[in-house]
Amino acid sequence: MSGLSTEPSSETAYHFQVGTFEGPLDLLLHLVRVNEVDIGDIPITTITQQYNEYLDWMRELNLEVAGEYLVMAATLMHIKSQMLLPPDPDAIDEGEGDPRADLARQLLEYQRYRQAAETLQAMESRRGLIFTRRDVPAEFVDEELLAVDMYDLLQAFRKLVGRLADGTRLEFKRDTVSVAEKIEWLTELLQEQRSVDLLRVLADLPNQLERIAAFLAVLELMRLARVVVFQRKLFGEIRVALRPEDRDARPDEERRGEP
Repeated sequence: MSGLSTEPSSETAYHFQVGTFEGPLDLLLHLVRVNEVDIGDIPITTITQQYNEYLDWMRELNLEVAGEYLVMAATLMHIKSQMLLPPDPDAIDEGEGDPRADLARQLLEYQRYRQAAETLQAMESRRGLIFTRRDVPAEFVDEELLAVDMYDLLQAFRKLVGRLADGTRLEFKRDTVSVAEKIEWLTELLQEQRSVDLLRVLADLPNQLERIAAFLAVLELMRLARVVVFQRKLFGEIRVALRPEDRDARPDEERRGEP
């Protein structure tokens, strides 16, 4: 699974590559879900606007958007422009003249593929969105839990940043804030507390750069399959927990102290 690359550029301290961590069809399915619309009747203007807003937000977070996202953005714009034209009178078959038809077929096919992959747990590239009962803290074992994907996180974090805006632009400068340090900090926190309310933890950080570095640390831990991110109900608090192999691990200092 390609995902987030932490190679720094010469201009920024944080430089992440969003490859097929999720993908443009995943983003479209996310938008279909949150808008509660039919794949066969996508409100193309609304979906195109929201899709581009997500891309803009990824760029603001210094997430380098992979080319496939841009291709899909161009496809959506093309479909939108086609729908402004009068219908083709030569289109006899129902749906043949709908510019959205091919995209709808792609989405339906991809949705079936994704559901099959998640149900069978057969594809390692999808494991980041799947967790079993043994992956979550004991206090949540008997509850029905919802997996949270990258776009849910982006949406929630965007709202948090808007609410806590401190007048600081989302600019990345070489500073004392390190994503690697935030990964270590978050791992230690989760070992102590087992699971945390992600947005509350981010809100408690002192400034915007700290929050962004911590958020990127969560994405990296998701990519590495070291954490599970879940909700107890739709639109509820987003919780993060370590997977068992990391949750049960002890710090190196403790191991070195053993006889």
